[in-house]
This record gives sequence, C-alpha cells and structure tokens, in this order.
Amino acid sequence: MERRKLILRKRDGTMVRCETHTHFSAAFKTLKVIGTDGQVAAVSLDDLKAIFFVRDFQGNPNYQPQQEFSEESPKAGQAVRVTFHDGEVLRGRVLNMADGQRGFFMFPADPLDNNERIFIVRSADLRVEVEE
Repeated sequence: MERRKLILRKRDGTMVRCETHTHFSAAFKTLKVIGTDGQVAAVSLDDLKAIFFVRDFQGNPNYQPQQEFSEESPKAGQAVRVTFHDGEVLRGRVLNMADGQRGFFMFPADPLDNNERIFIVRSADLRVEVEE
C-alpha cells in the first residue's frame, strides 16, 4: 500500500509530520504512523484536533490558501466552517458528518491548497457551522 503524507495537528498546538500505510477510518481510536525518523508509533485521536492529508510536507510557503469558495472548489457535500478552540478557521465541504463517529472528513474550499482532505476530530474543542 502507498504511503500517505500526514500532518497531525495536536490539541496542545504542536504539529507532527509523518506517513501512514493504514487506510484511515473515522471509527479508529488510534492511527499507526511512521515518523520522519522511521519509527512507528500509535497516535490517539483524543490527542489531536485534525489530521491533514497533504500533497507534500513543504507546500508552497508563499501561497495563501483561500477560505472562500470558487468555481474550482469541490461541489459535492455540505459547505461548512470549522472554528477550533485556538481560533483557527477552516472552510470546506463535508460529505458525511454522521453523529456517533470520532470525526469527519472535510475537503478544503481552495482546490490549490496543499491539503487534499482534512479529518476533523469531533472531541477537539470546536464549532461547526453549516453554510448556505
């Protein structure tokens, strides 16, 4: 299975760059990751606010992702705004926010964003607003 690049954003404000072979599911309590040092670790979702599935670790430091929807933005799903306890705001589309799951996947509003998709952890202190 192909390795997927992830950036784990922890509730304490720290960030971890890692990879995984695991097909991730919203039902998981933990995620097995491979650190940049090659070590395998299990990370509890309870320690995270979000998992960013990224194209690459560097991204484009000069690019400012757009928070507004455009013609090129994903069309499927419900438009949402997620605000985390630390003030970070993400906008995108969600296909399924079923109650009872540990979180949900969001596709960023900006199709040129380095994030392909983001798993938002429900137990993180956050507010989700459905947009029209």
